Amino acid sequence: MSTKLPKHIAQMIEKNNLVMAIKTLSEEQGIGMGEAKVIIDEHEQKLKQQQDKNVAAISAKQNKKQPMAVSKTTSQLNTAANQKIKDNPKLQALNSGLDNHLQHLGYKKPLLPYWAKRLLVILLIVVLLSLIFWQIVPKDNTPF
Repeated sequence: MSTKLPKHIAQMIEKNNLVMAIKTLSEEQGIGMGEAKVIIDEHEQKLKQQQDKNVAAISAKQNKKQPMAVSKTTSQLNTAANQKIKDNPKLQALNSGLDNHLQHLGYKKPLLPYWAKRLLVILLIVVLLSLIFWQIVPKDNTPF
């Protein structure tokens, strides 16, 4: 059994086209479908292990960077809302759990909220259309 697979069969495995990969491998190497399945399963396991190593390395890098990257926007929260959260222990536990989960995922708050971006785009379109119509409409009340 060959542990090295041809490039086109490896691509089929990566694209989860396992049936076609098994069929092609068995035809090319002249082996049975069962043997081809075993070879492809081994290759698939190696890919999964490699992906797990990559994910672990990325999460380790992110965990090292997280204590340094303290968000400035969290210090700018409304004091009244913070006081309500501090008064209620259930809300405090929920808030801290959510913050920890988002920090674990590597989420960073955007500079502008989504609604603000959308509002800016709408205002830009309105201004551009008004400038275009202002240029098109004749200044003396004559028809086009």
